[in-house]
Amino acid sequence: VYNNIAEKAEATKAVKETAGMLLSCGEELVGAYYYSTSCGFGTTAAVWKSGNEDIPYLQAKDIGSELGAYTAESLMEEENFKKFISEPENSDFEKEEGWYRWTYAVEKVNSENIEERLKARYDANGQLILTMNKNGEYESKKIKNIGKIKDIFIEKRNPGGVADELVIVAENAQLKVMSEYNIRYVLNDGETQVKRQDGSEVSSASLLPSAFCVIDAQKEDGVVAGYTVTGGGYGHGVGMSQNGAKSMAEQGWNYEDILTFFYDGSSLRPM
Repeated sequence: VYNNIAEKAEATKAVKETAGMLLSCGEELVGAYYYSTSCGFGTTAAVWKSGNEDIPYLQAKDIGSELGAYTAESLMEEENFKKFISEPENSDFEKEEGWYRWTYAVEKVNSENIEERLKARYDANGQLILTMNKNGEYESKKIKNIGKIKDIFIEKRNPGGVADELVIVAENAQLKVMSEYNIRYVLNDGETQVKRQDGSEVSSASLLPSAFCVIDAQKEDGVVAGYTVTGGGYGHGVGMSQNGAKSMAEQGWNYEDILTFFYDGSSLRPM
């Protein structure tokens, strides 16, 4: 992360040593998307709902020194992902990172705050925040007076386990929140701190660390009083994990092996 820090000799050396090298997949240059930390799996470009989701070099995959008990496709099943996120695998490159696992415990749900966050994301893209109509079908519709939250759960996951569709059942409406970004935004109350696996607590003003997560709702008298999000990783999960690459380098992987690991079917060639 840049953070406006001074130039470092190691970074300059790395730039010079790799100058003129291109990473491509066939004749196409790779769009080298990256994020901070994985939960042990990455996902595909489908998370962005951009319409350009079938990018061959951006695949959901196990980010570890050896294949674990799950495949990217098997983690689309809720029970599989719940077990995976609660039982870390020793072969994962980032198992020692603070962001590898985290929890976010909202003690008191503020339904008005959730409604405001839903409205904000609806205004950004109304096709990704849907409301169920009288025919039981979801449609893009202005949000108003949803009332207290009665249930909240993840309905659909993408390969690698990242949450793709979140359902919120309220007194006066049932809504579907689509895309990992919107889910991270709506579930964040702007106040609760994230507790990382090393015990440290970090402020999270607008987004949850990732959508590689499960939700446990605590109910009182048929209303969601609070909820706990248990998750892993930091970022969208597409392309290269920075802390994954760091760990691989520390274990002796060279830069070509790291890049071709994260960008499937890619290769390096001189310009």
